[in-house]
This record gives sequence, structure tokens and C-alpha cells, in this order.
Amino acid sequence: MADPKDMSEDVERLLDGWGAPAPRPGFADRVLERVDAGAPVRPAASRWAPARTFALGGVVGGLLVGAAATLRPEPPAPASAADRIHLQVPGVVEVVGEPGSQLQWRRRADGGVVVEVMQGVAWVRRMTAGGELEVVAGGEAQDLAGACGRVAVTRKFLSVDVTTDDVGCEQVEAEIIEARAELPRGGSR
Repeated sequence: MADPKDMSEDVERLLDGWGAPAPRPGFADRVLERVDAGAPVRPAASRWAPARTFALGGVVGGLLVGAAATLRPEPPAPASAADRIHLQVPGVVEVVGEPGSQLQWRRRADGGVVVEVMQGVAWVRRMTAGGELEVVAGGEAQDLAGACGRVAVTRKFLSVDVTTDDVGCEQVEAEIIEARAELPRGGSR
């Protein structure tokens, strides 16, 4: 075996090249004594350290996702009522939803109106011709060929049935008059 003093000098010479502070006297001798005695040079890393890190990351990530979900604003609720629903956009469209139906409408960027029938039956009277009105039922745009129509959406467990019929405007007008009579002061929603 090599002389410990020679090894100590080699270690000191190697450490001098790194610009580290000088070791305390006898450092190399103490290290070599531990190695010869069979003591571990450094403590063994815990095998659970990666699992703890992963678990902590999962908990923090779950809390962040939960916080983000509670801060997200709810989308606007569609119009739905036990009674009839009457929607009117002057000069464009007038819609009556039968009891229990769900309707929603919005303005497009070009000024047109989108009426969405999500469930139930809606009577639609178009007041202008052209692309100012878009009727969506069951998630798809529907084509109303005439000025008046009936749109029915039935939702089942795994399917959505949509029926679009052109009807006489007299029938739609009767539905509109009946819906206005049910609303307070004859107004619309």
C-alpha cells in the first residue's frame, strides 16, 4: 500500500489547482482512515426522495388546478322556463319557445343574430330576408326556407333529434300572441 503522506501530498497538490481554501491539517489522513475502516464515504441517498418529490408536486399541482377551476366564471345560462319564452330582436326575428324549452341568442360581429334552440320546441318568425338570422339546433345550423318555421330539439341519452319544419306564419303569429299574453305587461324577454 502507498504511503499515506505521499497520497496526502497528491491530494493537496490537486486541491491547490482548484483555488479552494486549504484543507485543515490532517484532512486527507482522516479520510483515508475512514476508507480503511470500511465506513461509508458519504451518507446513502434515500430511495424515497424521488417519490416524495413526485407526491409533493402532485399535491401542489392538484391544489393549483382546483383553485383555477373555482375562479373560472360560469357561462351565461340559457333562457329556460316552465312557461313560454318570447324572444324578440326588432326588425330581425321573433321567437317563441314552448314550456320547458331552452333558447339562447346572441349578436354576431357583423350585426346578425344567432338563435340557438338547445332543447324543446321553438316557433321562429323571420322579419327580414338574408343572412341576418342564423338558427342553430342541436349544435348545427338549420336552414329555414320560409319566413316562419318550427324547430324541435329532443335530447336523449346518447342522441339529439332535430326537426325543422316550414309552417304558415299564421300559426307562428298565434303562438306569439299567446306568449305575449302570458308575459307581464305583454313584453318579451
